[in-house]
Amino acid sequence: MNLARASLVFALLAGLGCSNSGANTSATTPSGPRPLAVMAVQDLGTVAHPPSVLVRDGGASGKVGGRVLWTFGDTLFTPSAVDGATSRSNTAALADFAQPLAAGEPVDARGAPSPLLPFTAEEQAYNAASGRPDERYALWPGSVVEDGAGGGLVYYLKLKVHPGFLNYEFLGTGVARVPAGSTTATREPGLLFPTPGPIFDNAFALDAFIYAYGALPGSTDQSVGVARVPLDQARDRAAYRFWDGSAWGSDPALARAVMRSIPGALTVSKNAWLGQYLAVHSLPFSNKVVLRVAAHPEGPWSDPVEALTGASPVNGTDYAGREHPELAQAGGQKIYLTYFNPTGTFRGELRMAEVTLK
Repeated sequence: MNLARASLVFALLAGLGCSNSGANTSATTPSGPRPLAVMAVQDLGTVAHPPSVLVRDGGASGKVGGRVLWTFGDTLFTPSAVDGATSRSNTAALADFAQPLAAGEPVDARGAPSPLLPFTAEEQAYNAASGRPDERYALWPGSVVEDGAGGGLVYYLKLKVHPGFLNYEFLGTGVARVPAGSTTATREPGLLFPTPGPIFDNAFALDAFIYAYGALPGSTDQSVGVARVPLDQARDRAAYRFWDGSAWGSDPALARAVMRSIPGALTVSKNAWLGQYLAVHSLPFSNKVVLRVAAHPEGPWSDPVEALTGASPVNGTDYAGREHPELAQAGGQKIYLTYFNPTGTFRGELRMAEVTLK
């Protein structure tokens, strides 16, 4: 898993006095925004998981209580858990900043992980009655935001998985709170953004607001819009405002695309080195992870610049490229990206790379 190399990299940075607070680290401020260009890329290995886990994707993270909280989507494991399950819709793990790949979590007596977002009784009953992996409720974490009260907020997608290739019925975005030091969150009742409206599951604390990005309904080009809300009102649906292309308004139906060709995972951070906001995502049906910049969180955003090509062959199927801004070093010149790399049937890994910007 190459944890030793990753640990050494971060230990050396820590020894040099670099901060792990991401975009807030100090750096020489340029006279204007720096152009977006990549100088070097170094593979750091894979995010650790319990020996029982065969595969889990996703990989959103955030700083919660002074540690890195990792969140994952569908998680398959063997042997079965004490409760008989062989999979979870989502799981989570914690890591120290000095060794962010050395993620760990509580497991049961058979070595199986617990869910980050437990199902309701209704959801659990539906899944039990179906008994099928291709007909079930799923809860997929999209992002983690430190809540300013010692814990974190997890934005997640609620959906139904149906038979067929990528046959997902998205039901909306929910929010849950996870205490510091925990890998189990408490879901807020109901959904923050139910469909058929936009699905704002990629949320980030930028300046005085949380900015939440998500898929626009009816889009044929994988467009995303953006909403924002004061941090202390994140769980109040009425407090959100939506970018309509020229102003922030209260009607989500007026949200307009700020980026296109976003296949799912997306991160946005304020990068001090570039003097701009930085977006990271995978390209659709590609193993490339790309970067974009903008002067404002709502854009306009630049054309994508390739950050790295994943471990799959050309025309591979790597996905879920994203940045982990809480790990950024050297004032944002060094950023840390992950992507999911399938390695076989029901097998795969979350790989991390260090990207050095010019």
